[in-house]
Amino acid sequence: MNIGMGLLFLPLAIIFIGLGGHLIKNNDKGFGKGLVLTGIIVLSGCMLLLTGLYDPYANHLE
Repeated sequence: MNIGMGLLFLPLAIIFIGLGGHLIKNNDKGFGKGLVLTGIIVLSGCMLLLTGLYDPYANHLE
């Protein structure tokens, strides 16, 4: 389940970072930096899910 969620968030993070970089180059720096920051946060969450460091379904195992 975690790998699936991580793989779903990965393209979203790549799109945010790419679109933000494009907007920074085209003189819309504020919104572009916001998109890059959002992409980095989504990518960080994606890496936590893919590596198994964060397991949102672990509470039912106790």
